[in-house]
Amino acid sequence: MKKVKSGATKRREKAAAREEIANHPKLTHFLKPLVQTRSVSIPTETTNNSDCHYLNTRVESDRLICESTSNGITIPPIFLSDDPSEWPDIVSDAQRCDLVKRGFKKIEIDFPYNLERRRFSLNYYNRKMKNGEIFERTWLIYSLNSNKVFCFCCKLFGIISSPFRQGMNTWEGLSKKLKEHETCSAHFKCFEQWMTLRKGIANQTTIDEKQQKLFHKERIFWRAVLEKILDITLFLSARNLAFRGSDTAIGSKSNGNFLGVFELLAKYNTVLNELMQRIQDKETKEHYLSNDTQNELIRLLAREIKSKNLFKVKKAKYYSIILDCTPDVSHKEQLSIILRSVTCTPGVGIDISENFSLFPVVSVNDTTGKRLFNAFLNQAKNWDLNILDCRGQSYDNGANMKVKVKGVQARFLEMNPKALYVPCANHSLNLVIVDGALSSISAISFFGVLSRLYTLLSSSKCVKPLRFYLKEIIEALENLEEHALEKRDGATATKVRSLTEYIRTWPFLLSN
Repeated sequence: MKKVKSGATKRREKAAAREEIANHPKLTHFLKPLVQTRSVSIPTETTNNSDCHYLNTRVESDRLICESTSNGITIPPIFLSDDPSEWPDIVSDAQRCDLVKRGFKKIEIDFPYNLERRRFSLNYYNRKMKNGEIFERTWLIYSLNSNKVFCFCCKLFGIISSPFRQGMNTWEGLSKKLKEHETCSAHFKCFEQWMTLRKGIANQTTIDEKQQKLFHKERIFWRAVLEKILDITLFLSARNLAFRGSDTAIGSKSNGNFLGVFELLAKYNTVLNELMQRIQDKETKEHYLSNDTQNELIRLLAREIKSKNLFKVKKAKYYSIILDCTPDVSHKEQLSIILRSVTCTPGVGIDISENFSLFPVVSVNDTTGKRLFNAFLNQAKNWDLNILDCRGQSYDNGANMKVKVKGVQARFLEMNPKALYVPCANHSLNLVIVDGALSSISAISFFGVLSRLYTLLSSSKCVKPLRFYLKEIIEALENLEEHALEKRDGATATKVRSLTEYIRTWPFLLSN
């Protein structure tokens, strides 16, 4: 007899599964946009340019691979980020070797001010001796996330707590503090250990060289996996194709486009084939193919594309806007914003771009001219767009948009007189056709018949059947009249008879 699990057992298993999923490394820990800085790499004896740059989004190696022991205990991640403020207080040997092998980058940006109106300077990267010679402080590393400076070697090898191991952001008297730190015995010891380890890695003479090679190979593998998964995400998103099916099982015919494309590419790509084998053999639980990962990848790619297109608009300087409102399924008004810009490239020509799907839809409580205008101003402030650079605005012919006193275009012209207003040509043409049809009795009668047919036959397609299947429609109306008379529905029978007689008239046949 088959044993049935109790409800409490099922709930415990479900809670354990949720906890296990929550402990998996997240993509946001290693997918970070590149900071627009002028970076100078601190060289090591061996460099490896295996970083995967994809749409200016760097696939970081931190928190990507976790080791698990036989008793189920998870070892901390091997690969850490480039920012020292995110490193743990106790760095493992594997993490230390990886950071020393990768080296770090000297950040050269417009450093932010603190509350005392002081900031870090590039001059602190160098030390001036008494005889006038200048030496570079190769151990000094700046943290973008925390706005602090750290000692690279003391952070990795130090035991005694020091300001430069925890991070220093007191800029007043920093030169004196740097000099005191680099002349202390603890720093000398850590610096010597750093140089020894770096030399051993360069000469491949470290004790755990084989383990380091394995870690490096695994890092390259997962970066290649993420690059392929990003390609699949872009492919489906660009074609507006659904990602998921009715289940999420590998090999199922109804697992959706995302997993289906993954399975197809796995037949021809060695990296994805290796991942497929690991999943089937249950050698890994981190595969980054789940629904949550798909959503996260879509958000990350959309954010990067929005950022790039907004940068393109700002680079062109001048732009025009198109605003329109439409209710969603919950009958809440949504304001869509379209930005148009022109980019002139020497040797290439003129490129006119219109960015619609790259910008969010803004929810509005009401559709008055003032409310819509304020909604756009708030969004432009979030995008850091200069309103005075707008050279055109185009809306429909609604009163809240085109009115010369309180409409959106009037309020915009008060702020920027150079933003020329042009009514929407399509909407204007539609209004002309509607007004022209209302001035014709034949047109009114024709569309009235279509409306009555739509009501009677419950069909959204009336013009094409009238043109090609007029005989069948008349027969259907006659049958409907007989049915109404049998049911003693005089009102319906009268409407159907009147409609049938009108359809058979010569003027209606000519208009059709």
